[in-house]
Amino acid sequence: MKPTAEDFKPRRDGYFEHDATWGEVTVGTLIAQRDKRTDAVWEVIATAHGADQIPFGQTLWMRIRNVTTGEEHTLPPRSKNGTCVVLTKSPLDTETAPPSEPTDTDAIALLVDQLGATLLASRDEETGIITCPDYVWKTHLEKGEPTPFRRGLIEHMRFAHAMSVDDTLEYENAIILHGQAHRPEWPNIGKGGFVHVHAPEEDITKDFVRNRRAKGIDYSAVARAQEAS
Repeated sequence: MKPTAEDFKPRRDGYFEHDATWGEVTVGTLIAQRDKRTDAVWEVIATAHGADQIPFGQTLWMRIRNVTTGEEHTLPPRSKNGTCVVLTKSPLDTETAPPSEPTDTDAIALLVDQLGATLLASRDEETGIITCPDYVWKTHLEKGEPTPFRRGLIEHMRFAHAMSVDDTLEYENAIILHGQAHRPEWPNIGKGGFVHVHAPEEDITKDFVRNRRAKGIDYSAVARAQEAS
């Protein structure tokens, strides 16, 4: 017989726990505190770029609200591959909703325009996140430009990070310097300009259907039952 939602037992509060990653969490997602003896449920109510540059491979800032008490907290960026516990009303609900636009996108987009950096940054149409090209793999510059990757990265650091970068900076050193600009352990390097992430890093998150797994469910059995039907 084909398994149904009624075949699986939820938590005491009626929610089912799913193993997920922070990269899947969007506004409206319900999350639980890992390894806590509590049934507290938190809803993600907003995201934002924040004031400092976002580390590579990490999420935006998140604002969460306790659905019972109304208590709110702000979560700093987390590794998109880091694990978390997502809650749903159905154990078979494995689809992540598309993200809503971060609350500070308009302000950052205005700053990009004021800096004259509209060729270096754009507002992602699906996520609303401010993105810049990946100057290691591609460039916005015209073909035929000498050393376009190095040139593009230097211009990026000047506009997007408000850094004073010499034209003679070697490409390898530019990559190292830019990496430091996106890491919190270097607070005095490249934290100005405007907050952004780099494409194609953000492109990876555009497939919003993930492989969440509710605890206690034999999904291979579910698949076999569906095939048999």
